[in-house]
Amino acid sequence: MRIPAEAIRIAQRGAGLKGNQVDGILGPVTEAALDKALKRRKQELAQTHAEAVLKGSRRRKVTAFIQLLALDAGIDTGPVDGYWGPQTDFAFTSLRHLETEGSLPPAWRDIEPSTANPNGWPMEREADLTQFYGPPGTEANLVLVDAPYPHRLSWDLAQTARRIRCHAKVADSLQRVLTAVLDHYGLDGVKQLHLDRFGGCYKKRRKRGGTAWSTHAWGIALDYDPERNQLRWGRDRAVFAQPAYDKWWECWENEGWVSLGRTANFDWMHVQAARRS
Repeated sequence: MRIPAEAIRIAQRGAGLKGNQVDGILGPVTEAALDKALKRRKQELAQTHAEAVLKGSRRRKVTAFIQLLALDAGIDTGPVDGYWGPQTDFAFTSLRHLETEGSLPPAWRDIEPSTANPNGWPMEREADLTQFYGPPGTEANLVLVDAPYPHRLSWDLAQTARRIRCHAKVADSLQRVLTAVLDHYGLDGVKQLHLDRFGGCYKKRRKRGGTAWSTHAWGIALDYDPERNQLRWGRDRAVFAQPAYDKWWECWENEGWVSLGRTANFDWMHVQAARRS
């Protein structure tokens, strides 16, 4: 996994670099600062990995320093070994939240998804969906919404969608959600978190692994970053379960949209304008 530029910037600031030196690039100046910082804290490195970290690659040094900074903030990273795994990635997202929000993220396992439904989205039952949205696959009900930021097609990242085809009844809400996402994360944050990796909206099809119509058949569901949030993955694997995405889900839930990941712990890529309870 490539180390995020923001993780490098956090390490650069933690190692005492300032101004233009905080550039998110693992260059010789950054390595020299990391060498000094790691040598001062050598006793805190995992004993069996200490020498390998100090003599290792820039990637390993910056990873070990992120682990140390996380420990300083009271975030469990496991052993300080310089290896970027799920625990270190979780620690990094917590550090980023601390820097941007001034506090560590809340314990996401203890947070209940919002029950707000200001747009009156119907229950996810075919009869209710048809009464509210019309029959599935009715293309006359679809409109094109201008996306507030470019959406890269997840199956072909060289292609960019500027408009999203969705049901007319969800169009205004969808635009408000994505505008709020852009306002919070900024374009750089959107790209870094893959909130622009678009897996599609309207598709007349049945549910994968089921026989009922998918909410995509009404144009009221969207998928994002499917590669890192696969259908059967739960919180232990899906990237969108991490604290960095709390605001992402808040933007959707404020408008009454429902995350299958947040409510059922599968299909974390998927969000829909249909209620489950």
